[in-house]
Parts: sequence; C-alpha cells; structure tokens
Amino acid sequence: MKNNIILILLLLPLFVKAQQWQEYNRKGEEAFLLKDYEVAKFWYEEGVANCDTISIKQLTEIWRQDTTMHRSMRIVIGKCLDCLSRQAQANDTLAIKKLIDYYTEGIGTDISVKSANFWADQLERLRKPTTNIYIPSTPKEKMKFFIGYHASLIAPFGIQVGGMGKSAGWYVRFLSNLSFQETPYGYKVEQGQMKIQQLDKDNVYYRPTTENPKKTHWMGSAGIMVKATSGFYVSAGVGYWDCKYSREFIRVNDDGTDIPASSDWARNINESMSGVTIDLDGTFVISGKVYGTMGASLMNFKYIYPNIGVGFIF
Repeated sequence: MKNNIILILLLLPLFVKAQQWQEYNRKGEEAFLLKDYEVAKFWYEEGVANCDTISIKQLTEIWRQDTTMHRSMRIVIGKCLDCLSRQAQANDTLAIKKLIDYYTEGIGTDISVKSANFWADQLERLRKPTTNIYIPSTPKEKMKFFIGYHASLIAPFGIQVGGMGKSAGWYVRFLSNLSFQETPYGYKVEQGQMKIQQLDKDNVYYRPTTENPKKTHWMGSAGIMVKATSGFYVSAGVGYWDCKYSREFIRVNDDGTDIPASSDWARNINESMSGVTIDLDGTFVISGKVYGTMGASLMNFKYIYPNIGVGFIF
C-alpha cells in the first residue's frame, strides 16, 4: 500500500502535465477547426514552450493557410524553428522532414536551398542502415592568450603571461621590487659588531653606514589553470623566490677610525632567505578582453603573501 502511494505521488506531476498538454491542444484544435486562427495560435503557443510536436504542426499549418498572420506569428514560428533544429540535431527524422519544409517554403525564415539540401542529406544518411553514425563536428575553441601586470606584497612589480583554453590553461609570472643589489659578502651581528665572514681579519672591524637595509626581492613561477565556471579559472603553480637584506659597511681600524675608500655591501645571512614558492589563485574574465587575478603565495611552506594582477586577453 505504501509503495503504491509513493508511486502515485511520483507520477502525479507527470499526469497533471499531460492533462495541461491535452488541454491547450484540445482548445487549439477547436479554434483551428472554426478557422479562428488567432485563438488557435494563442493556445498552441503554450505547447511550443515544451517543443510539443502537435502544437508545432498546427502552427505551421496556420502559417500556410493564412498569410495575413505572418507578421504576428514571427516570434512563435521562430520558436518552432528552434525546436525543430534541436530535435533534428538529435537525429529526429520527423523534425528533419519538417525542417526541410521550413527552409524550402521559407516558413519563419528565408528560403534556403542550401540548408534544405543539407538536412535532406542528413535524412538520407539516417535512413541508410550503417554502423557509422554521423555526428556533425563542432569547431574547437582556440586558446586565448593574455598578458598583464602582477604584484605581490613584497615584490610589487611583475609581469604575467599565459593562455586560457576551453577547460584549462597555463601561466608564467615574474615579480620583483626592482632592487638588485648583488654582493659576494655575507655578514652576521655578533656581540654588537658586524662580522663579514669573507673578510674576517684581526684588528679590522666593520660598521654599517646606513640604518635601514636594502631589500632585494624577486620570484618566478609557472602553473596550470582549470576552468571552474564560465569566465572563472582556478590555478596552482610552483616556483622559486629569493629575498636578500643587504647593508653598506665600511672598514674600521681598531682605534675607531674609518679606512678610506673601503666601503662595500654585504648580505645579512640571518635575515636573507630563498626557496620554493607555491601559488594558489583565482582568475576571472571581467569582459571579453580584460581579466583579473587574486591569490596568495606560500614561501618555504612558512610565509604567505597575497598577490593581485590585471591584464588583457587577445
């Protein structure tokens, strides 16, 4: 008993829908027989919303029998054409026959011998027994390339290039703070004194000439992009980063006097770092030609820095 009730509840919406379909076709048929085509069109329009075969057939007959209604039927007969096109692409032979009539007679569209012959060939292929099913090929979506400005909290100047395909893409980026201070020396601060490892000699000391260190940051990475929804990609990548803190120093004698022309730069060994960086970003297409990116980079599995970008798609 319980199973029967459940079955009735499941089938009830289908029964109600079937009754609605019979209702508008019945009322449309009554008006059609009386040649009251305006009323018949009104009822059959409800069936076209569901691509109902009977409604499409009757509206086609009204188009043929009353040419004065062509102007008022342009929209609904266009919907009939859309329904027939979708059904024909699914290899519905009845829809293909009707579609051939539409293009041959110019029903709701311009007369097109080319389109009529195309669907006639399709109908012929479907009628012939064969193991090979013809599937119309769809053109492949070409990859679109992009280039833009990219910035991180520690490296605010950068460039990103890549490509976006139908379902996936790629990117390569390089960022820097535009400060490139190279030095062969490294120092540590021990007991309040600056110790230059490569220059550690007796009776020679070193002192910094500036309070603030010079920061040199750069990073490069590459990764893949996967399309999550229309116009939005998530991406992940891996790369390398380098962060140096350098300070200018001068040599000092044990009597505290500076040694002339002895200044140079040295890298703070304790504070400078480098290693692996991992990117995780989201890229969204703002319009057909502009994109934006937001995300973060994980440095050495310890430090996290946000990044943003914007650029052009071509």
